[in-house]
Parts: sequence; structure tokens; C-alpha cells
Amino acid sequence: MKNYLEEQNEQTKMYYNILSKEFPNFLNDYIYTREMQKLDGINQICGSYWRKDNIYENMYSVLKHSVGVALSIWNFTHDKKQTIAGLFHDISSPAFKHCIDYLNGDAENQELTEEQTIDFIRNSEEIMKLLKRDEIDLLEVSDYKIYPIADNKMPKLSADRLEYTFMNGTYLRKVWDLTTIQEIYEDIEIIENEDNVSELGFKTVEIAEKFIEGASKLWPIWISSEDTITMYFLWRYNKKNAQ
Repeated sequence: MKNYLEEQNEQTKMYYNILSKEFPNFLNDYIYTREMQKLDGINQICGSYWRKDNIYENMYSVLKHSVGVALSIWNFTHDKKQTIAGLFHDISSPAFKHCIDYLNGDAENQELTEEQTIDFIRNSEEIMKLLKRDEIDLLEVSDYKIYPIADNKMPKLSADRLEYTFMNGTYLRKVWDLTTIQEIYEDIEIIENEDNVSELGFKTVEIAEKFIEGASKLWPIWISSEDTITMYFLWRYNKKNAQ
């Protein structure tokens, strides 16, 4: 059996080890399906990585992000279904990722592509065989939003939001190092929020403030004019050449 963790560089191995001390074997079968492997060629930061004045330092694929989300969910829940749902959450991502949202008129929410998740899974013979083997129903892994530890509305914390914030602050911009990520991550636990729903939360105010301080250095980049123009241009360019 191929082992995804063993194929990563030392920095990624250390990062994944922070997210989960255990890399569950069952993940490998799902990671190496054709539908998941295609995500290895899609950049998590959409089209901005290829801009001439690229400020990002490294390529971080949607696959790496998806595995990170799955590991974080596994760390907090040890629930196989939630973990696989987290792994699949971006399975329907097209090339240039969220650039397509401008074509769909969904640039603000960036959720329309996720509606295709169930079709990508259902149409994969490999994945459906694995789900049957593991006695998991399609509907239990086709929408990670049913699991609040995996995803929920901002400004609440979730595994998805946590991972891409860590990722952006480590691989793409040097906001924090792995030691700081570990300090922040170890301060997080599952709590019951004001709506009596399980949610990720911080044990101490000081660490929560440290996380917000780092994340606030990234937010302006994600909504910058340069980023928006790049994504808008890419979908317009591809639409024109497809006609």
C-alpha cells in the first residue's frame, strides 16, 4: 500500500504530525483514488501563484490541504466518516479553484462547486468500492458541512478554516513557524457553543489572541485587489478561449 505521509518532505511530515500524531491507514486508499490525485495539481491559492509579482513562496496543493483537514478532524474526533468527509470536501475543485466562482456568480460565498461533491464521489467506481468496503453511506461523506468540527459559518472555527490559515501562514507567507502552530493547536479543544453545538475553541484567551494576530496578517491578502483581479482575469480568459 502506498503511504502518502512517507512521500512528503520533512517540513510537511512535521506539520501533519502536529495536526495528528496518528496518520490513519484507511486514508491512504482514499487519497490515492484518481479523483483525489487530480487535486495534487491544483494550487490552493487559486491563480495567484502564477502571477508575475507572485508574493507566495511555495506551491501548496488542494490535495495537501484536504489531507490536512482530514488529519485535523481525525485528531479531534477519531470519527472515520467525518474524517473522510473532510478529505473529500474539495474533491470537485476545478483548475484555478475559486476562480470559477466569478463565473458562477458565487465569488463571495465560494460554495457552488461543493454542490458537485456528491456527483464526483458517486461517479467514482474506486471511491464507491471503498465506501462499500468500509460500510459507509454516500450521504455520510458527501457534505462535510453536516459536521461542525469540519466546517461551519464564519467567524466560528473549524478544521477547514484552521488548516488553510495555518497553511497560508507557513508555506505561503512566514507568519508563524511550526513551533508556534503547535502551541496554538494544542490549545484547541471541542467545546459546546451557545447554540449547544460542538465547535472548536481555545482553552486560553492568550493563545486565541495569538492566533487572531497571525491570521489578521493574512486576511488582507485574501481580499486584496491583486488577488481579486487575478481570479477575475483567469475566469474571463478561460471563458473567452472556450468559446
